[in-house]
Amino acid sequence: MTEIEKKHSPQRVRLMKQAAVIRQNNGMSRHDALVTAHRIGALIRQMHHDTVRFCYTKQDGTVRHASGTLTDYEHSFHRPYTPRPENTFVVYYDTEAKGWRTFHAENFLCIE
Repeated sequence: MTEIEKKHSPQRVRLMKQAAVIRQNNGMSRHDALVTAHRIGALIRQMHHDTVRFCYTKQDGTVRHASGTLTDYEHSFHRPYTPRPENTFVVYYDTEAKGWRTFHAENFLCIE
């Protein structure tokens, strides 16, 4: 167990690890990467309970407004949704397109 893991909760350690990966992949500042990781965590928690409107930048540079949920993830994949800090993809069920989608965490813009 590292010194950081001894001093902080598992959720805090996961947040710090995810922020480090986001920062490494995108070149964001430490602060911006932590804010993004925190906002992604809030989005995922909300999607576990309900459908959430949010937006992100697609790979082609356009902004995607989506309605997504994770309420049926376990039913669809036969395991709980537990994002790993080293994975910067965010999975969601697009209720408008009726299919599973992903986006890069560093491209997240806002919850609407």
